[in-house]
Amino acid sequence: MLLAAILVAILATFSQWWFFAPITRCMTYPLTTGLLVGIFMGQPMLGMLAGANIQLVYLGWINAGGVMPSNTMVAGIYGTSLTILSSANPKLAVTFAIPFSLLGLLMVQIYQTLNSFWVHKADKALDEGKINQVRWLNFVPSFFVALIVYGVPAFCLVLFGKGWATALINAIPESLTTALEVVGGLMPALGIAMLLNYLGKKSLNAFFFIGFFLAVYLKLDTTAVAIFSAAIAFLIFISQSSKDAKKDAEPAKKKVRRLTLNNRAGESETVAAAVTAPNASGAAAIDVNDYQVQLNKKDLIRTWLWQQTDEAAYNYERLQALGLTNMMIYPIKKLYSPERQAEELKKYMVFFNTEPHMVGPIIHGIALSMEEARANGQEVSAEDINGVRTGLMGPAAGIGDTVQQGIIFPILASIGATMALDGNYLGPVFFTVIFELLIYVIGYLMFMFGYKKGKSSVISILKNGLIDKVTNAFSIVGLMVVGTMAATRVTIDTPLVWTVGKSTMKLQAILNTLAPGLIPLAITLLIWKLVAKKISPTWIILGIFVIGILFSYLNVFGVVAAK
Repeated sequence: MLLAAILVAILATFSQWWFFAPITRCMTYPLTTGLLVGIFMGQPMLGMLAGANIQLVYLGWINAGGVMPSNTMVAGIYGTSLTILSSANPKLAVTFAIPFSLLGLLMVQIYQTLNSFWVHKADKALDEGKINQVRWLNFVPSFFVALIVYGVPAFCLVLFGKGWATALINAIPESLTTALEVVGGLMPALGIAMLLNYLGKKSLNAFFFIGFFLAVYLKLDTTAVAIFSAAIAFLIFISQSSKDAKKDAEPAKKKVRRLTLNNRAGESETVAAAVTAPNASGAAAIDVNDYQVQLNKKDLIRTWLWQQTDEAAYNYERLQALGLTNMMIYPIKKLYSPERQAEELKKYMVFFNTEPHMVGPIIHGIALSMEEARANGQEVSAEDINGVRTGLMGPAAGIGDTVQQGIIFPILASIGATMALDGNYLGPVFFTVIFELLIYVIGYLMFMFGYKKGKSSVISILKNGLIDKVTNAFSIVGLMVVGTMAATRVTIDTPLVWTVGKSTMKLQAILNTLAPGLIPLAITLLIWKLVAKKISPTWIILGIFVIGILFSYLNVFGVVAAK
């Protein structure tokens, strides 16, 4: 058990100390960490099932803008560990995980507050010209904070918690255990509702119901619905693109009043609008062949790899600033003379925060191209570089968080969790590998595109209308997959029966004649409405606990029997 405690402690530490994103990114998700905790503790199947059940609750908990609505890292690792220690039914993992996730918010506050101290140390190091200290400050102090705040409690839980965890489970009466399973069956509705609130558009919401009823009537699984919805989204995307292309090809029309031989009264008539010439007043292109110092492909790749450490010392005061300063050490050293390097790095020590992995890297590519021009004597000031960076961090975060956390993640996590709950170890592996391949390949291409195009990439990426069409296409897939999850993972029905004369009537059978899955659908829509009204998820969780336990004891709600 000592080795298991050490390994789980390391996992818990890395789940917050994001020293290299491709390694640590999915350690924030219970679907991935559940299997790892299970392997470390000798119960891989139980760990995977516990992690998958926990993940369903957190499908819609999106960490955007540095605001974390719940600590999914602690929920997944600590909740799974306690489930294994107590040999509990994996459906109970949710009830273990949620208290830990709320406690984890305090842990996040401690971690990000303490990391603010290293930022000021880095400011002082740059004032003294000690560039390499920035790198040390980005990694070492934050590691020890993560180890103490996250790793040590996880170590103690695994090493010393088996006795009281088992005693806790044995002390719970069977009726309460059943009631907690009802709570677990209700909880995925919250994650689904939060996703619907994030993805939902009046013009697209029908796709949620299509996905739901494809699952309840045709019994299609999540993967099948994902494939089906992707085909629909592609056709709609092609149709919209064709219409826009046709519209752009037609000359614009406008109403004018003019006197002509045929229009002596000067009445309004429609004429073709004049085509406005493109704005040619932009800055002249810089001939890179005249540069005395340049970054080559190897330099760019190396900088992109350093960029994956930009949240190692994530903190409340300046968020990603220390990590991005660390990223720029290598190119700054190559572009500038030693006496200028510390001063040039200071401009990256300002507050900065964006989606860091998929769309956000375009900003760093643009900054590199501007930095290269500045180093070669072009009229590019430090204020110019930070002006572009600051102006783009919001739009990049909006697009990146929406596509990555709001669309790609729930689609892949839904498929992975479904596979895992069916006992297939490929579920977490599929999710982790495909998710990371998508976001880091896209992130690398965006980084290189930003460097190649410079400031002009802002117009190319953000102002051509393509993003809206792609986002809508992904939203269609996401809504249909989420509809399937509502049909299959909100596992609540009603055991209510009553006798009329000699006949026994079952409420669930009556509801099934109207439409299967009406209770899960109604619960999901109700919670969706609460989320839309800005009711705190914490209050909704408490309500689910109270309603679930009460309705279980009243025999109104029961858990759908496994088939």
